Amino acid sequence: MAPSPTGPPPKGPPPKGPPPSTDFRNATIENHWNDPPDAIFKKREATATDDANNSNNHDRESIAQAMRSILSQCEPCFTAGPNKRIFQDTQGRINGMLDELDKNEIPDRVVQSLSEFSQALQDKDWEKSLEIHTRLMTTEYDKHGNWLIGLKRLVDLAQKASA
Repeated sequence: MAPSPTGPPPKGPPPKGPPPSTDFRNATIENHWNDPPDAIFKKREATATDDANNSNNHDRESIAQAMRSILSQCEPCFTAGPNKRIFQDTQGRINGMLDELDKNEIPDRVVQSLSEFSQALQDKDWEKSLEIHTRLMTTEYDKHGNWLIGLKRLVDLAQKASA
């Protein structure tokens, strides 16, 4: 009879734990290699630097001031016909945004983008303001679509008024 190809049986107690698996499809289930650590699910304590970074009251006020300033610059240019209705609609949408801004209903990440947007608009950097608007439209339209449309119109109106 021919010798066994696997060799003699192992000596000693059987190995502990499951046998090594050659089937990689169960590796995630058996080894939990992709489980996130528990530490990421715990809230971390707020620090003084976090409070300083998150205090956007100054940003919110400067955004509101910039938007009102741009609206007041555009108003004399659009006093008749369809342009007047477009301006009034835009003004209503922007005022809705400013109300949300005053009530702190807009997340800090959006406030940061609005701050950049208002600065670009004041600097008459139309490309940058449209780029920021596009970024906001792709990420925040579901929640803030009404006044995001007003931001786009405000860029168009400000561009026409400055020409």
